[in-house]
Amino acid sequence: MARPLGIPEGAGLHNPLHAIVRWREDFQRMLSARVLESRLGFRVTWYLGALTLGCFAIQVTTGLLLMLYYHPSIPQGYADMKDLEFVVSSGYMLRSLHRWSAHAMVFLVFMHMAKVFYRRGYKTPRELNWIIGVFLLLATLLLSYTGYLLPWDQLSYWGTTVGANIISSIPVVGANLRFYLLGGHTVNANALLRFYVLHTMMFPLLVIVLIAVHLWRLHEDGGMYDLDKNGNPIVPEHSALAAAGAPIRLEEEKTLSYRELLFREVIGIEALTVVLFVMGLLWKAPLEELANPLHTPNPARAPWYFTGLQELLHYFPPFVAGIILPALIVSGLFFIPFSPFFDNVTTYDANQWFRRKPIRMLIAAAFILVLGVLLVRVHAWDALLPAFVVAILLLLSTEPPSQPARGLRSWLSSRPLSFWIMTLFLMEAVVLTAVGTLFRGPSWAWVWPWRG
Repeated sequence: MARPLGIPEGAGLHNPLHAIVRWREDFQRMLSARVLESRLGFRVTWYLGALTLGCFAIQVTTGLLLMLYYHPSIPQGYADMKDLEFVVSSGYMLRSLHRWSAHAMVFLVFMHMAKVFYRRGYKTPRELNWIIGVFLLLATLLLSYTGYLLPWDQLSYWGTTVGANIISSIPVVGANLRFYLLGGHTVNANALLRFYVLHTMMFPLLVIVLIAVHLWRLHEDGGMYDLDKNGNPIVPEHSALAAAGAPIRLEEEKTLSYRELLFREVIGIEALTVVLFVMGLLWKAPLEELANPLHTPNPARAPWYFTGLQELLHYFPPFVAGIILPALIVSGLFFIPFSPFFDNVTTYDANQWFRRKPIRMLIAAAFILVLGVLLVRVHAWDALLPAFVVAILLLLSTEPPSQPARGLRSWLSSRPLSFWIMTLFLMEAVVLTAVGTLFRGPSWAWVWPWRG
């Protein structure tokens, strides 16, 4: 193996200069590689991964500054929030930027995972990176949830209480998990201190480690490189192969270097930062009155990224809405990359199992009947509406062999079963979150937004 440039001939293997030069050359080698613009351009990726990383960087920066003014105690924590809003210079802006970037990060993580899923970026050899992405999604939700309590106002106190009650519905271990999370049976000073430690130390370190492994696997899997005719990533060593008489032909397609890609992503992060600054100026981070355990607001809302679960709790028992359904969703995200049935069987292939039209119509009618019975019995029309839409689209994509599908119908029939599972999940998440956030009032009754 050739000695890296700049390493003295007599340098030992444990010389730290050796490692520094090697890391520098590896970094320069990575930056000199080229990627296909058709695979990593803005129109394809929307730079969602880079924007998510930018939100996390804003979170870390503003969080460190907020820690200088915050004490995790009662009622001093709430007094510190008041000081940030009225005493500390630009304190309200700092807190608003931290809050809105947290919401943006949760939203962008969801969008990034959906984009990767629909582009089938979880397939070989990227299965491990997809699993790491799922853990990053869960860690992001926990990071946001633990920070929700720190202002110690009515909004944060009761939102955290709703989330803790969902955890307690887990059979056998739910009550113990809630006790260890809160440091007691109620949301009190112990819970505030534990959430502060989790939010400022444990979960940020976990997210940093996961992001580092995520980016490393992205580099190792060759997912960001241009490919040669054999499907191998094009790296600077290819020039040596070409000199040795083994030329590698590049695809005749526009490429860009990592430097150009990073420049574009930095511009995108700066634009996102400007948008978040404007949001912080126009909409201050909310701060209600001091938390009062004896006065329950009506309704007591969870954070918006958990209002979908809260909406399900309105219709189903806590064990079903808070444990079984989320567990099925998370298990599906973990299981799909390793399931050739869901990933390779298309709608057209599944349709071949039911060649006779009466059988197909009977199955569709039974499915719609079951959904209708659930609608009448449970009255969960908003939870069942996405299932109706997906059922109609599936029915639209199934045609007998004598009538080949065209246009939209042809595109729908070529989608794998995993496409329909993810589409149903995303539609459920959007509908339930929108209903729980915008259309629920006192006693969780239906209220039109324009009526207050």
